Amino acid sequence: MEFGTLIFTKPERAITDPKLAESLGYTHAWIPDSHMIWGDVWACMALAAVNTKSIKLATGVAISTNRIPPVTVEAIGTINQLAPGRVILGFGTGHTGRRVMGLPPVKQSVFREEVRVIRDLLKTGEAMYSTEGVTRKIKFLHLDRGFINLEGPIPFYVAANGPKTLGLAGEFGDGAVTTGVTHPDRMADVVKSIQAGFARAGRKPVNFPIVSLTHVCVLKPGEGLDSPRVKMMTGPWVMANLHAIAAGYARPESLPPDIRPVYQGYVDYVARMKTPRDQRYLELHLGHCTYVEPAEWKFITPETIRFSTVIGSREEVLERVKALERAGLSQIMLNPPMDGFTDSIEEVSREVIERL
Repeated sequence: MEFGTLIFTKPERAITDPKLAESLGYTHAWIPDSHMIWGDVWACMALAAVNTKSIKLATGVAISTNRIPPVTVEAIGTINQLAPGRVILGFGTGHTGRRVMGLPPVKQSVFREEVRVIRDLLKTGEAMYSTEGVTRKIKFLHLDRGFINLEGPIPFYVAANGPKTLGLAGEFGDGAVTTGVTHPDRMADVVKSIQAGFARAGRKPVNFPIVSLTHVCVLKPGEGLDSPRVKMMTGPWVMANLHAIAAGYARPESLPPDIRPVYQGYVDYVARMKTPRDQRYLELHLGHCTYVEPAEWKFITPETIRFSTVIGSREEVLERVKALERAGLSQIMLNPPMDGFTDSIEEVSREVIERL
């Protein structure tokens, strides 16, 4: 099992945090793309590229329609010129990358076409591209001049949770990024959907990495799930899950019975938010994956922590990680709290990565 970590897109943190993760044995640094809540993904990737030596640098993930496909490929090719062979393009339909503007995820037909164009540009430097009512062949003209570097090649990971989009990952991608896989039984559904995409495209990849964004926390001897330390370490990821369900990204019916009362309390809390209903997206995602709003700490409960994360004693966490790997998961991408970033990734390195 490989381990990566979310890197917060503050320029100064993009200089130091990937270097720290690299020194602790993490294989990947995932830099997110959500322009209304964080800094610029490409500026931060460039800073990470020139301040690290071996860690893979991946977009976690670049968002469809926020840029046209050739611009996205140009950007990742520029980073690959700085860190050749160390970059991955993760690409998705957008959760906070669009929902914080009150927009839904990109339609499947639009996403499929952007995925195809990006795949072709990454593989050959040229593609048929339709925009503004015209379809034209496009190609990068000066690949021999070192402005961008498409050699390597640059792996293309499609981000997906639902079966149709996971199928696109299998059809077009070199890997897949999903969220919230904490139990092996969930992996069976993910693998099945990806394999359906393989079948449609007539593909039989020898190696197809599957990455899950979640969080890992190792309990200290005698420590409970309601300890202040555990809540601090897991809170941002727990709330990101609740934000996503409230925004319509997942169905509340998918929650296990012991979580539903907590979620109903959260629904009531959302209903009382100060922003008008048609502007609630401006308040709903405060703290997303980064910190917990003071009024939301009450939703960080043993039940929501257990549901959202890989947590337990060292032995329990190690066994869960091994079970996930046997089920087909290739990498766990951590979502540490921004203020507890160092403590969090050091703990997972010491208690998990070094013991696998």
